[in-house]
This record gives sequence, C-alpha cells and structure tokens, in this order.
Amino acid sequence: MKYLFLFILLYTLLGFGELQAQNYTSKSKKAIKLYEKAQQYLRLRQFDEGVSYLLKAVKTDKNFAEAHYKIATLFSLDYKTNQIANPGLANEYYQKSIEYFRYAIAAAPEDPRFSAAYLDLANYYMDKGDYTNAKKSAEKFLSFKPEDKYLAASKKIITDCEFAQEAIKKPLDFKSQPLPYPINQTNLQYFPALTGDQKTLVFTVRKINPESRREEESIQQSNFQNGAWSNPVSISDNINAFQNAGTASISADGRTLVFTICDTEPDTRWICDLFISYKEGNNWSEPKNLGPNVNSSSWESQPSLSADGRTLYFISARSGGKGGRDIWFSRRDDAGNWSPAQNLFEVNTTFEEVSPFIHPNNKTLFFASTGYPGMGGFDLYMCDYINKQWTKPENLGFPVNTFKDQVALFISADGKKGYYSVEDSRNNEINSSILHQFDMPEAIQPKVKSNYVKGYVFDSQSKQKLDAQIDLFDLTDNVRQASVESDSQSGNYLIVLNQGSEYGLEVHRKGYAFKSLSFNYTEGKDVEPLEINISLDPIAQGTVFRLNNIFFDYNKYELQEKSKTELDELVKFMIENSDVKGEISGHTDNVGSDVANKELSFNRAKSVYDYLVKAGIDPARLKYQGYGASKPQGDNNTEEGRAKNRRIEFEIL
Repeated sequence: MKYLFLFILLYTLLGFGELQAQNYTSKSKKAIKLYEKAQQYLRLRQFDEGVSYLLKAVKTDKNFAEAHYKIATLFSLDYKTNQIANPGLANEYYQKSIEYFRYAIAAAPEDPRFSAAYLDLANYYMDKGDYTNAKKSAEKFLSFKPEDKYLAASKKIITDCEFAQEAIKKPLDFKSQPLPYPINQTNLQYFPALTGDQKTLVFTVRKINPESRREEESIQQSNFQNGAWSNPVSISDNINAFQNAGTASISADGRTLVFTICDTEPDTRWICDLFISYKEGNNWSEPKNLGPNVNSSSWESQPSLSADGRTLYFISARSGGKGGRDIWFSRRDDAGNWSPAQNLFEVNTTFEEVSPFIHPNNKTLFFASTGYPGMGGFDLYMCDYINKQWTKPENLGFPVNTFKDQVALFISADGKKGYYSVEDSRNNEINSSILHQFDMPEAIQPKVKSNYVKGYVFDSQSKQKLDAQIDLFDLTDNVRQASVESDSQSGNYLIVLNQGSEYGLEVHRKGYAFKSLSFNYTEGKDVEPLEINISLDPIAQGTVFRLNNIFFDYNKYELQEKSKTELDELVKFMIENSDVKGEISGHTDNVGSDVANKELSFNRAKSVYDYLVKAGIDPARLKYQGYGASKPQGDNNTEEGRAKNRRIEFEIL
C-alpha cells in the first residue's frame, strides 16, 4: 500500500479511552460498559474478545467515536502484521480500518483525539488516486496543529495532490502494453534489463517451489530471435543455484551480471548482498560477493550497471544516507577493484529512493522515489549529470506515473523504448506484476541519445576469434568514456557511443599491431547501430596499420589537439613492444601539385615522429616519409575516396 503511515502505537491502542465516563462521546451507559469491557480484554491481549465487545458497543451507539476509533486502530495493527505474510487478508483489514476511521470522525469531526484518522484517510485517498479528498483530509489534519513529526507527511500529501492535479491536465502521449507471450507466464515478474542491442532480456520471477512450498526468486533470460521473444529459461544454473537470486542488471555487451542474493550463508553478509558474474562464451562464472566496499551489514539490492560495467548504482538501507533506502554508487578500476560506495546525496531525499537505472549514455539516471512531488507512492524521475553534478530530478509525468507505484524502469540506448513492471490487471491477485513495454514520449527521452557498435575481434591471418581490450575515447577532451573486453571464445564485443561527440576506438592485444577506428557523432542526428568486425594483425615485418584518429587542418601539418588521444595510445604501443621499429608515412589525395602534396605529407609524418620522440620513444626506432598522392587507397574522383587517401600510416620494419 502507498503512503500508509500507522502512527498509532500499541501503547496508544491499549491505553486510549482511559477517560472518565463523562468524557466519552457516547451517553449510552450500555455502550460505555461494553467499551470498557473491551478495554479489559485488550489489556490482557485477548484481541478477538476485545473486538467483539467493541462491535457490540458501536451497534448500541453508532455515534460512539472512541469505539469506532479503537476498532480502526486494531484493524490497522492487523493490516501491518499481515502485510507480508498474507497480503490478501491484510487488504481486508486495511479496508475495515478505513471504514471505522470514517465512522469515528463522522461521529466527532472536530475532536482532536481522532485527528490521526484524517491522515490515514488522506493516505487511503492517495492510494486510490482521489486527490481532491486526499487533499481535503490532509488539510483537515493540519488544522489540528499536529506534532512536528507528522507535519512533513501531511504537507507532502498536499504537495503531491496539487502536483498530480496539474499533471493530469497535461498528459503525455503514452501507452504501455504487456510484453507478448511467452513473456509474463508467471504471477510475478519484475525488474527487466536488456543488453545494448535489445536482443537479450533478463528479469526476475518469483514463484512457489513445489518441493519446499516456499516463494523463491530466480533470474530468467529470453532472447529476441526472428522477430519474437524466446521462451524464458533460467539464465544459468550457477546463478540460480541460490534460493533467492533476483533484481539483476546486465552490461550492454551482455557479459557482466550484477544481481542480488538473499538469505544465503556464509557469503551473504546480512539480509541481501550484491554479487557479480562474468560470461565467457555461453557460460556464466560462479557468482562472487562484491565485498565490503559495496555490501554492508545492511540490505543491498536493485543494482544498475553502466553500459561498460565499470560504474554500479544500487539501493542500500545502510546508515550514513539521507533516508531509509538511498541510492549509492561504486566504481571499478582497471584491476577489477570496486571503490568504497558513496551516497548519491544530490539525488536522494529523506524519504525513499529505489530502482535506479543508469542509461547507456552514462549521463541520465532514472529512479523511483517517494520524496519528490509526484502522483502518490513511488513515481519515476530522471536527472542528468552535467558539469560534474546532477541536475534537479524531474518527474516523468502522467500517465507514465499514476497513483499506483511505478518502479524498475529500463530505457533503450536510443531513448525510444521503455520497459518496466506494473501491477497485473488481468486477475484479482493482490501481489501480481507483469512486464510492460512502451514508446518513450519525446519530452522525457534522454537528452543524450546513444547507440552501439558491435561485432567480433579476430586474427587477420588465422581468423581465430580473439579477446582484446577496446577503449572508447572522446577525442574532444581525451577522456576514456568506456572500456570493454571482447569475449575470449566468440570474440564478440559491444560498446555504446553517445551522440554529440567525436570518438576514437582503440583496440589492444599483446602481440598484435595497433588498431583504431573513428566515429564522428557530433552532428546530433539519429545514428543507426553499427556492426564492425575488427581484424588484428600479428606484429611482423611489413605489417601496416592506419592511424585513423590523427587530424590536421586543411593544407596544414600541425597536429590538432584531438590527435593527442591516438598519439598517446601509439606511444603506449611502442613502449609495450620495445623491439618494434617503424616508418611513419604521410599520404594525401591528388588535389594540388605533386610537389606540394609530397611536402605536406612529409611534414605531417614528421609531426607524428616529433610527438613520439618528445614522448620518450628512441628516434633510432623511427623513420618518417611523405608519399604525397602516389599510394592511393581510394578513388580520387569521389570525396569518400579522397578522404580515404588522406592518411597517416605506420609500417613495422
């Protein structure tokens, strides 16, 4: 249930009404006698008998506010007790408590002793999306000038009502629909996550184990093949070997999985911990606890892994945060070590934050919260990381958000498709959810769109698939944006590229020549996914490789600043392969005179030579030469061909 705050403590439950008879709202001696008899049973914790006498009291006097109020608080206590163990029964108790709270304030609407009923009613109306009555009830509660500890809750309801009423006037063009069969075969499935190419879906299911008769969570996988989703299967026996494994996040390339394991000794530090598993070929490794830098003695769950698998956002109830459950994050270094988790203070509130999702662009964070103005309960929000700080979270609006809880959102790399879990309206189950998909309204799509490059890495001679390190650099600021490794068995890789920048892709493997690719996404247009298989040449005499990210101004030979990324990578290559000697060669198209072109190409090659020598490479290992337009690789009659001819190459001598 949303927003329900049971402020009536057991002490109040047992002690309320210890008043002189003349202070009761009832003047019926019989009703008062029945009420006081109920009090005696309640002091002895004989609740069934107590409720029986209370019901007789209100039957005798329907305006006996104390008796109505006491019945309501008892049902509230029953609701709280059964919320997890028996949600269906809990819902019945909840409805009854609301019914009797209404009777109590109808009998004595201005009596401050029953003012808490207005707050419970306000929460009830919020739970139904009845913003008009919710606001009225919360305002009435405030009129009694309640204690400070209740002010924030009641004012939050009023704020949410006002927000919701305005949001409904400006609905987004939004319609979600269930993922088609064979997805959604069980009563409970939630927390969808997809690979960068949207070809693999992982999600959590909860169902009864026929042997133990206990509810258990497991992680399922479905693949998109021939235009349809395959029948979901266990993602791995290694991962689902645990009794409760769920709420998983998968890296964009589908080769790193972070997920939650609960109630498993001895590796679980407390209630729930985060674990990690890596995929090689078709097999997932044995899960490993992420350790004390990520996990604590408290509850950790709901991970979200960045596209390259190097930053992890998750939810924890540990101390040191701003509220009960907060968003925390940790980063993995090149050695595979995770940094001590930090609280995302800029985003968290003193209320509740859950289900973070970092978009593949690594700049937009989606999450659910009860702390910001919303439609009631958990709403979905988004914020962006700009200039090294997070922007103010923005509600995703109506009807993406409604009076029901909205959590566990996943948005595709291009920002156009969304997936989340919603309450199942197909049956009358209290605890039921299914996976939905929708077209993301343009107004709330990530500002920075992404797409991906995928393929496989292989040996150019033997054609054997290779594992290699692939680094993505933003050439405008020489910052590494992502780093992935291709699969050691299949050679497969996938890396996400954001629109609005110019990128260099640097591919490294010991014993192989330097390799680079170039991608210009500065124009901000929608870019289709690319599939590029990368061949690596073994280091050998005569091997030639092109330096694709060396840049000069037109008819100039001074290196542009964005060439630094590639040049620094070439320096590393020369240091790691100390026996390599090479010739740097410059080439041009055929525009201009042969003499001018040869001179320009010579000076450009020398600029690269000078940079390497200045960086510490022994000049005895290097030569440079300019060949002008004498060695074309493309057709000089087309712009595309001329661009291919303008290049810097490196030949191993």
